[in-house]
Amino acid sequence: MARFFEFFFDYTSPTAYLAVPVALGVEARTGKEMVLRPMFLGGVMQGSGNRPPGTVPAKAKYLARDLQRCAAHIGIPMHMNPAFPMNTLGVLRATTGMTDKAEQRRFVLTLFDAAWGHPDPVDLGDMAKVAALCTENGFDPAAIAAMASDPANKEKLKTTTDGAIARGVFGAPSFFVDDDLFFGHDRLDYVERALA
Repeated sequence: MARFFEFFFDYTSPTAYLAVPVALGVEARTGKEMVLRPMFLGGVMQGSGNRPPGTVPAKAKYLARDLQRCAAHIGIPMHMNPAFPMNTLGVLRATTGMTDKAEQRRFVLTLFDAAWGHPDPVDLGDMAKVAALCTENGFDPAAIAAMASDPANKEKLKTTTDGAIARGVFGAPSFFVDDDLFFGHDRLDYVERALA
């Protein structure tokens, strides 16, 4: 029986934002740890041959409405980020470099909320804005900037991204229970069942 489930995400994905509170609920109900796996969604798309849904006009129109519907169902605010799709490589590398799991989780929740949950969404590709966000939320902006530019974190993020592709990941959010892949924020019921 699995002792944990893995959450592969990129901050640029609004559906990964929607998944966060639901995944936290799964963790609380099952007692199984949610292991955070930051990955570069652009690399996953390229490596898997997938296309962003926004490149299909009918899908883009549908998603704009559906994201609001899903957020209302979950009970969280949803604000489209004008910087979408954001260049999240810096913040993903910083997230990857964090060794304190509790601090990493708090950082992830802070960034997702800033990017998608606030009426004035933050462009996470703008490291000056990220630094201000860090200061406001008790993170050391200099340490975050150092982790974002650390070649070791760049390599680690690439390894995680390549590993995700090798395991069959083609988009975000993606979840694993052992070797079973579940794609999408609306598949967390299945994740919970697999953890039972």
